[in-house]
Amino acid sequence: MALNIKAAIALRGKTMAWVANKMGVKLPTLSEMVSGNPTVDTLERIAAALHCDVAELFDRPVAWQERRSR
Repeated sequence: MALNIKAAIALRGKTMAWVANKMGVKLPTLSEMVSGNPTVDTLERIAAALHCDVAELFDRPVAWQERRSR
C-alpha cells in the first residue's frame, strides 16, 4: 500500500506548508520527513494536523476504488 500524503493534504484544501506550520516544522523538514519511508510518528503527526486517521494517508486498493465508483 502506497502513501498518498500530498493527495490527502490537497483533498482537505491544505498545503504542505500549512501542515508543516501546524506540526511546528519548516517545509523542507516536512518534505524530508515524508520522502521515502516516513516514521509512524511522522504519519501520526501529519494525521493529527489534518484531523484524520493515519489510514487516510495511504492509497486505497484499486479494487476498493473500482467497487466504490460503480
